[in-house]
Amino acid sequence: MEQENLNEWNEERYRELNSYFRVRIQVLVDSDPYIRDMVQQGKSLQLNDLISQLSEDDQELWHEFIRLDAIKLHHDMQNHLEGRGTPYNPRDGFSSTTDDDDEDVPPVW
Repeated sequence: MEQENLNEWNEERYRELNSYFRVRIQVLVDSDPYIRDMVQQGKSLQLNDLISQLSEDDQELWHEFIRLDAIKLHHDMQNHLEGRGTPYNPRDGFSSTTDDDDEDVPPVW
């Protein structure tokens, strides 16, 4: 990842898109006929199957979210390697359970 892209981190936008897709994907799973059929037939459901059912505008937002997520991962890994921030653990990744207890901030996936 280029250094200049790492400076484009926007936590507020990341959380906004995370919350949006949390709801949007659940709506797809609950209401989209193609997705419902796949689930009812017991077929394996992949994230790409869900994203392909989104509108073009939502797919653009998804790409923005994934770009921000890659920047976040890079920052989290850098902090971990330098002994800063929340240490990585297999159960929670780079987030801690205390972060999820904050009622003002929705949890991220």
